[in-house]
Amino acid sequence: MPAVSAGQTPPATADAPNVPSDAPETDTTAPPEVASNTAMSLRDKIEMGSWIATIAALVFTAGQIYQWREDRKADLSLEMVARFSDLEYAGSARRELAQFWWQNSDALAKVTAIKGGIPPAQRQKFLELLFQKRPPVKRQEQFAAVSEMANFFDQVELCIATKRCDAQIATDYFCGYAANFADLYQGPLTQVRETFGTSGLGTGLQHFVEARCDD
Repeated sequence: MPAVSAGQTPPATADAPNVPSDAPETDTTAPPEVASNTAMSLRDKIEMGSWIATIAALVFTAGQIYQWREDRKADLSLEMVARFSDLEYAGSARRELAQFWWQNSDALAKVTAIKGGIPPAQRQKFLELLFQKRPPVKRQEQFAAVSEMANFFDQVELCIATKRCDAQIATDYFCGYAANFADLYQGPLTQVRETFGTSGLGTGLQHFVEARCDD
C-alpha cells in the first residue's frame, strides 16, 4: 500500500463496500403489508371461484327446470290429444256427432266445406233444422255432444292460455276439427247456451279458432 501523507484520506480498499458505515442492512423479507395483500388476493380468488360455481349451478338448475316445464307442457298437450279420442271423454261426443253426420250425409254433402257450399248463416240454419227433425231423445244426445265438444275446446284454450299446454302441439292437432266444429255447430251451441244459461260455453273454443287457427 502506498504511503499516505499527513492530511490525505486513505483510498478505499478493494473489498470494502462503497456504502456508508451507518446504512441499514438490506432486508429481503416482504413487508407485512405485502404479505397481507398477497393473502387477501388469494382469498378473493377463492371467493370469486365459489361465486362462479354457484352461478353456474343456478343457471344449470334453471335450465333443467325450464326443460322440465317444456316437457310437462308437451305431456299435457298429448294428454288432451288422447282425451279427444277416448270414449270416456271427448271421444264419445265425437262419435255421436259423426253418427249424426253419416245418417244425414246426403243432406249435409253441400255443407262439408267451411268456405264452400251455402253461406254460413244458411248452413247453420240448415244444420239446426236437421237437429230438430231428430227424435227427442236423439236430439238431446246431439245437443249434449255439442255441449261436451265445446267444453273440451274451452279446456284446450285454457290449458294453452295458462301455459300448461304446448300451443304448437295443440294448434297443429286440433285446429282443423275445432274450426269446422265452431262453424257448423254455432246454431246448436247457441241454443244450448240459451237453454241452460251457460253463456260462457264455447268462448274458449271461439278464441282458440280465431286467435290460433286463422292462417
